[in-house]
Amino acid sequence: MSDGDTGPPGTAGDDSLGRSPKSVRSTAPDRGPRTSVLPYVVLVVVTFLITWFVFATITGYPVGLGPSPTSKSSSGTPATGVLLSINNPFDTAMNASTDQFAPANFTVPADTLLEFTLLNFDTGQNPVSPLEAEVNGTVSNCIYLNSTPTSLGPCEHSLPAGFVVHTFSFESGAYAGFNVPIPSAVNSGEGGIGASVTFFAYFNQTGTFTWNCEAPCDPYSMATNGFMTGTMTVIPP
Repeated sequence: MSDGDTGPPGTAGDDSLGRSPKSVRSTAPDRGPRTSVLPYVVLVVVTFLITWFVFATITGYPVGLGPSPTSKSSSGTPATGVLLSINNPFDTAMNASTDQFAPANFTVPADTLLEFTLLNFDTGQNPVSPLEAEVNGTVSNCIYLNSTPTSLGPCEHSLPAGFVVHTFSFESGAYAGFNVPIPSAVNSGEGGIGASVTFFAYFNQTGTFTWNCEAPCDPYSMATNGFMTGTMTVIPP
Protein backbone atom coordinates (compact mmCIF):
# COMPACT_ATOMS: atom_id res chain seq x y z
CA MET A 1 0.00 0.00 0.00
CA SER A 2 1.36 3.41 -1.03
CA ASP A 3 1.82 6.37 1.29
CA GLY A 4 -1.31 8.07 -0.29
CA ASP A 5 -3.64 5.23 0.64
CA THR A 6 -5.90 5.96 3.64
CA GLY A 7 -7.56 2.58 4.02
CA PRO A 8 -7.45 -1.02 3.05
CA PRO A 9 -7.81 -1.98 -0.62
CA GLY A 10 -11.35 -1.75 -1.96
CA THR A 11 -12.48 0.89 0.54
CA ALA A 12 -10.99 4.04 -0.92
CA GLY A 13 -14.42 5.73 -1.34
CA ASP A 14 -15.91 4.63 2.03
CA ASP A 15 -16.89 7.31 4.54
CA SER A 16 -15.62 7.37 8.10
CA LEU A 17 -18.52 5.19 9.29
CA GLY A 18 -17.85 2.48 6.76
CA ARG A 19 -20.96 3.08 4.62
CA SER A 20 -20.73 2.93 0.85
CA PRO A 21 -21.54 6.11 -1.15
CA LYS A 22 -24.73 4.53 -2.50
CA SER A 23 -26.28 4.52 0.95
CA VAL A 24 -25.65 8.21 1.58
CA ARG A 25 -28.19 10.85 0.34
CA SER A 26 -27.78 14.38 1.49
CA THR A 27 -31.27 15.45 0.20
CA ALA A 28 -34.62 13.88 -0.70
CA PRO A 29 -34.87 12.52 -4.27
CA ASP A 30 -36.10 14.98 -6.93
CA ARG A 31 -39.47 13.74 -8.17
CA GLY A 32 -40.36 16.76 -10.30
CA PRO A 33 -42.90 19.55 -9.62
CA ARG A 34 -46.22 18.67 -7.93
CA THR A 35 -49.29 19.10 -10.23
CA SER A 36 -52.69 20.21 -8.84
CA VAL A 37 -55.91 18.72 -10.28
CA LEU A 38 -57.88 21.92 -9.58
CA PRO A 39 -57.19 23.59 -12.97
CA TYR A 40 -58.41 20.47 -14.76
CA VAL A 41 -61.62 20.39 -12.71
CA VAL A 42 -62.27 24.07 -13.47
CA LEU A 43 -61.63 23.45 -17.18
CA VAL A 44 -64.08 20.55 -17.28
CA VAL A 45 -66.82 22.54 -15.51
CA VAL A 46 -66.38 25.62 -17.74
CA THR A 47 -66.40 23.45 -20.89
CA PHE A 48 -69.61 21.73 -19.75
CA LEU A 49 -71.38 25.04 -19.05
CA ILE A 50 -70.38 26.54 -22.39
CA THR A 51 -71.52 23.40 -24.23
CA TRP A 52 -74.86 23.35 -22.36
CA PHE A 53 -75.62 27.01 -23.10
CA VAL A 54 -74.73 26.57 -26.79
CA PHE A 55 -77.06 23.54 -26.91
CA ALA A 56 -79.84 25.51 -25.19
CA THR A 57 -79.44 28.43 -27.60
CA ILE A 58 -79.69 26.17 -30.66
CA THR A 59 -82.55 23.96 -29.46
CA GLY A 60 -84.48 26.37 -27.24
CA TYR A 61 -84.28 23.87 -24.39
CA PRO A 62 -84.79 25.66 -21.06
CA VAL A 63 -81.72 25.83 -18.84
CA GLY A 64 -83.37 27.23 -15.73
CA LEU A 65 -81.85 30.70 -16.01
CA GLY A 66 -83.65 33.75 -17.32
CA PRO A 67 -87.04 33.79 -19.05
CA SER A 68 -88.51 30.81 -20.86
CA PRO A 69 -87.51 30.60 -24.52
CA THR A 70 -89.74 32.44 -26.97
CA SER A 71 -91.83 30.08 -29.06
CA LYS A 72 -91.21 30.21 -32.77
CA SER A 73 -93.15 29.27 -35.85
CA SER A 74 -91.76 26.82 -38.38
CA SER A 75 -90.03 29.77 -40.08
CA GLY A 76 -88.13 30.57 -36.89
CA THR A 77 -89.77 33.98 -36.40
CA PRO A 78 -90.42 34.87 -32.72
CA ALA A 79 -94.14 34.99 -31.95
CA THR A 80 -96.30 36.93 -29.48
CA GLY A 81 -98.23 34.53 -27.24
CA VAL A 82 -102.01 34.50 -26.68
CA LEU A 83 -103.43 31.99 -24.18
CA LEU A 84 -107.11 31.09 -24.05
CA SER A 85 -108.57 28.34 -21.88
CA ILE A 86 -111.85 26.47 -22.25
CA ASN A 87 -113.76 25.17 -19.20
CA ASN A 88 -110.67 25.52 -17.03
CA PRO A 89 -111.51 23.99 -13.62
CA PHE A 90 -108.64 25.91 -12.04
CA ASP A 91 -110.10 29.31 -13.02
CA THR A 92 -112.30 30.12 -10.03
CA ALA A 93 -113.76 33.19 -11.79
CA MET A 94 -115.57 30.98 -14.31
CA ASN A 95 -119.11 29.69 -14.04
CA ALA A 96 -118.43 25.94 -13.95
CA SER A 97 -121.94 25.02 -15.11
CA THR A 98 -121.51 26.53 -18.59
CA ASP A 99 -119.08 26.29 -21.47
CA GLN A 100 -116.75 29.28 -21.55
CA PHE A 101 -113.55 30.64 -23.08
CA ALA A 102 -111.34 32.65 -20.74
CA PRO A 103 -110.77 35.33 -21.72
CA ALA A 104 -113.50 35.55 -24.33
CA ASN A 105 -112.78 39.20 -25.16
CA PHE A 106 -109.14 40.03 -25.80
CA THR A 107 -106.83 42.36 -27.74
CA VAL A 108 -103.98 41.51 -30.12
CA PRO A 109 -101.53 43.63 -32.15
CA ALA A 110 -101.89 43.89 -35.92
CA ASP A 111 -99.13 42.94 -38.36
CA THR A 112 -97.60 40.63 -35.75
CA LEU A 113 -97.06 36.91 -35.78
CA LEU A 114 -99.24 35.56 -32.96
CA GLU A 115 -98.91 32.20 -31.27
CA PHE A 116 -102.28 31.11 -29.89
CA THR A 117 -102.53 28.35 -27.32
CA LEU A 118 -106.04 27.06 -26.66
CA LEU A 119 -106.04 24.93 -23.52
CA ASN A 120 -109.20 22.82 -23.41
CA PHE A 121 -110.47 20.96 -20.33
CA ASP A 122 -113.87 19.99 -21.77
CA THR A 123 -114.10 16.19 -22.00
CA GLY A 124 -117.31 16.26 -24.01
CA GLN A 125 -117.75 15.72 -27.75
CA ASN A 126 -119.86 17.95 -30.00
CA PRO A 127 -119.58 16.53 -33.54
CA VAL A 128 -119.34 19.11 -36.30
CA SER A 129 -119.49 19.04 -40.09
CA PRO A 130 -116.32 18.06 -41.98
CA LEU A 131 -115.90 21.73 -43.02
CA GLU A 132 -115.93 22.87 -39.39
CA ALA A 133 -113.36 20.19 -38.54
CA GLU A 134 -110.88 21.69 -41.02
CA VAL A 135 -108.27 24.30 -40.15
CA ASN A 136 -108.50 27.53 -42.14
CA GLY A 137 -106.75 30.89 -41.85
CA THR A 138 -103.77 29.98 -39.65
CA VAL A 139 -100.18 30.00 -40.91
CA SER A 140 -99.98 27.10 -43.42
CA ASN A 141 -103.51 26.12 -42.26
CA CYS A 142 -101.85 24.21 -39.43
CA ILE A 143 -102.63 23.47 -35.82
CA TYR A 144 -100.36 21.58 -33.42
CA LEU A 145 -101.77 19.34 -30.70
CA ASN A 146 -100.30 19.03 -27.21
CA SER A 147 -97.06 20.80 -28.07
CA THR A 148 -94.15 20.93 -25.64
CA PRO A 149 -91.75 23.84 -24.95
CA THR A 150 -89.20 22.24 -27.27
CA SER A 151 -91.38 20.72 -29.98
CA LEU A 152 -94.53 21.85 -31.79
CA GLY A 153 -95.22 18.39 -33.11
CA PRO A 154 -96.74 17.56 -36.50
CA CYS A 155 -98.96 19.97 -38.42
CA GLU A 156 -102.62 18.95 -38.46
CA HIS A 157 -104.91 20.34 -41.17
CA SER A 158 -108.09 18.85 -39.74
CA LEU A 159 -109.51 16.75 -36.90
CA PRO A 160 -111.95 13.84 -36.91
CA ALA A 161 -115.35 15.57 -36.98
CA GLY A 162 -116.70 13.35 -34.22
CA PHE A 163 -113.88 14.21 -31.84
CA VAL A 164 -114.32 18.00 -31.91
CA VAL A 165 -115.76 19.65 -28.81
CA HIS A 166 -115.47 23.38 -29.69
CA THR A 167 -114.19 25.67 -32.44
CA PHE A 168 -112.64 29.12 -32.56
CA SER A 169 -114.23 30.65 -35.67
CA PHE A 170 -115.04 33.93 -37.40
CA GLU A 171 -118.26 33.86 -39.44
CA SER A 172 -118.19 37.40 -40.82
CA GLY A 173 -116.05 40.47 -41.25
CA ALA A 174 -112.43 40.68 -42.38
CA TYR A 175 -111.63 37.22 -40.99
CA ALA A 176 -114.70 35.35 -42.18
CA GLY A 177 -113.89 31.68 -42.74
CA PHE A 178 -111.14 31.53 -40.11
CA ASN A 179 -111.63 28.26 -38.23
CA VAL A 180 -109.73 26.25 -35.64
CA PRO A 181 -111.27 22.98 -34.40
CA ILE A 182 -110.56 22.02 -30.80
CA PRO A 183 -110.34 18.35 -29.79
CA SER A 184 -112.03 16.84 -26.76
CA ALA A 185 -109.93 16.46 -23.61
CA VAL A 186 -111.62 13.10 -22.97
CA ASN A 187 -108.28 11.27 -22.93
CA SER A 188 -106.95 13.45 -20.11
CA GLY A 189 -109.88 12.81 -17.78
CA GLU A 190 -112.10 15.31 -16.01
CA GLY A 191 -109.99 18.01 -14.39
CA GLY A 192 -106.88 16.66 -16.10
CA ILE A 193 -104.14 18.57 -17.82
CA GLY A 194 -106.34 19.31 -20.82
CA ALA A 195 -105.79 19.11 -24.56
CA SER A 196 -103.86 22.00 -26.05
CA VAL A 197 -104.10 23.43 -29.56
CA THR A 198 -101.33 25.72 -30.79
CA PHE A 199 -101.50 27.75 -33.99
CA PHE A 200 -99.84 30.78 -35.55
CA ALA A 201 -101.73 33.58 -37.27
CA TYR A 202 -101.54 37.18 -38.48
CA PHE A 203 -104.48 39.55 -38.05
CA ASN A 204 -103.55 42.64 -40.05
CA GLN A 205 -106.93 44.41 -40.29
CA THR A 206 -107.54 46.57 -37.22
CA GLY A 207 -110.94 46.75 -35.54
CA THR A 208 -113.13 44.62 -33.30
CA PHE A 209 -114.29 41.26 -34.62
CA THR A 210 -116.70 38.70 -33.21
CA TRP A 211 -115.64 35.08 -32.94
CA ASN A 212 -117.93 32.11 -32.23
CA CYS A 213 -117.86 28.45 -31.33
CA GLU A 214 -119.49 26.57 -34.20
CA ALA A 215 -119.76 23.25 -32.36
CA PRO A 216 -123.24 22.56 -30.92
CA CYS A 217 -122.35 23.01 -27.25
CA ASP A 218 -124.22 24.82 -24.46
CA PRO A 219 -126.96 26.99 -26.11
CA TYR A 220 -126.70 29.73 -23.47
CA SER A 221 -122.93 29.98 -23.90
CA MET A 222 -123.16 30.06 -27.70
CA ALA A 223 -125.53 33.02 -27.54
CA THR A 224 -123.87 34.99 -24.71
CA ASN A 225 -120.87 37.25 -25.11
CA GLY A 226 -118.07 36.24 -22.80
CA PHE A 227 -118.76 32.53 -23.00
CA MET A 228 -118.68 30.70 -26.36
CA THR A 229 -118.68 33.94 -28.32
CA GLY A 230 -116.63 37.06 -27.80
CA THR A 231 -114.59 39.75 -29.45
CA MET A 232 -111.04 40.03 -30.67
CA THR A 233 -109.85 43.63 -30.93
CA VAL A 234 -106.92 44.18 -33.28
CA ILE A 235 -104.92 47.33 -32.59
CA PRO A 236 -101.93 48.91 -34.36
CA PRO A 237 -98.66 47.29 -33.28
